[in-house]
This record gives sequence, C-alpha cells and structure tokens, in this order.
Amino acid sequence: MDRKAATQFKSHMESAVRELSLSLFLTQAVASEEEFVTIRRSIGHVMAAIEEMLHESIYPDHPELNELPRDDDGPSCPL
Repeated sequence: MDRKAATQFKSHMESAVRELSLSLFLTQAVASEEEFVTIRRSIGHVMAAIEEMLHESIYPDHPELNELPRDDDGPSCPL
C-alpha cells in the first residue's frame, strides 16, 4: 500500500476507534453495570485488533505513521 492510501486507511481506523469510544459513553449512561462491562470488553477487543492490524500491516512499511514509536525493547512508555 502506498503512503497516501496507508494514511487514509489509518485515518478511517482512527475514526472507527473514536466512534467506538463514543458508543461506550452512551452505553455507560443507559446500560446496567453488567451490560456495560460486557460491551466495554468487546469494544476493547475490537480496538486492540485495529491497533494490531496497524502494527502488522501499515507501520512496517510506513513507520512514520506510527505516532507511538517503539524501540527494540518494547513499549516506549511504562505500562
């Protein structure tokens, strides 16, 4: 994928994550605690899959698009 397409793809994925985050605010306001926890867990899995896809499919060819670069020893920020 060329850089322009990769940038557009990443932008769409970031939009999807924003929408998922917004859906959690709605869910928290109207759902039971149990429902919210279940939905939050599911949305977390989807967000993690999106991030993993970016790291495996986009960032190897376009590392400049990764706003959270990692060094060879793992994450650049403590967990």
